[in-house]
Amino acid sequence: MPWYDKDGLKFHYPEGWAVERETDEEGNWQVSIQSPESAFVLIKPVGPIEDLEEAAEVTLDALREDYPDLEDEEVEELIGGARAPGYDATFTSLDIVTTCQIRFVRAGDDAVLVMSQYSDMDSDDCQDGLERLRRSLSFAV
Repeated sequence: MPWYDKDGLKFHYPEGWAVERETDEEGNWQVSIQSPESAFVLIKPVGPIEDLEEAAEVTLDALREDYPDLEDEEVEELIGGARAPGYDATFTSLDIVTTCQIRFVRAGDDAVLVMSQYSDMDSDDCQDGLERLRRSLSFAV
């Protein structure tokens, strides 16, 4: 499995997936990892956020604006050894069922959004790849 290591962010990602790092004018960065299918992960530092659960809820509410009939489940997992609260949200668009996994994790004083998404059109390998990628994440502070 290839290894990404930049700006204190490290993770393994599946062979054949594309990694893109973007930086805006203020120096804020985000990393997106795209499968050969439709699955992807977005990793984005979002600054000092006190309440990770509230940040996850606000993100879910924004998604709900586009997909008012989405179903959600509150979840928590470990990412980089740290507690990562969030939601698994499922919605249908153009007869395609999509699952969006929203997680917020603390990295030092900052919070990081880790959002992954896959559809029922993606293979089980894509879903497994997303899970392995999230489990491999680490943040140097």
